Amino acid sequence: SEKVVPAEFQLADTEGKIAVIVAQPAWIKTPIDLRVTLTNAFNFALKEKAGINESRLTPYVDVLKSRLAMPEDKKDSAFDIAGKLSAKYVIVVQILDFDLSTFAEKDFYNGSMQTKTCLFDVGGNKLWPKEDSKEGCRDITVGIESEKGTVKTAVEKLSAATAHCASRYFYNCKKPQFRIAEEQ
Repeated sequence: SEKVVPAEFQLADTEGKIAVIVAQPAWIKTPIDLRVTLTNAFNFALKEKAGINESRLTPYVDVLKSRLAMPEDKKDSAFDIAGKLSAKYVIVVQILDFDLSTFAEKDFYNGSMQTKTCLFDVGGNKLWPKEDSKEGCRDITVGIESEKGTVKTAVEKLSAATAHCASRYFYNCKKPQFRIAEEQ
């Protein structure tokens, strides 16, 4: 049998809707809205790898609608947005840093993304990672080098790598798949 890295929080054993809420500070300028690509990447990883039924996942368009319907002072509150979506679980992804540059040949990219990710219940209780401190979220830094493609594919690759580096803790991940090349 293949060795696995055991889940730190078995998300598939829970019930109820899951919302991925991405916080992108205004000063982090990106060519593409990272909220969209990260939410899509997390939903994909949760469905494909963690075995979460798609009906439990919240599409980005629903998150956006809820956010826009919020009063100004609550637009960035992950828990208010999740509550409006009737989510039981909230994956909060905070973008700390993002960088993407192209070479002289226009279709090669270097890039990096740094995020902090936590899983909460809708009441704001942190479920993962288990570190004691309220601030103890998982820091994830991923990067690509000389990646051929477009801005969109480069951003999607960084988003997919970020989603993998968090979601792998929500299921028993096969050891060979646990670490990925983009991880820094």
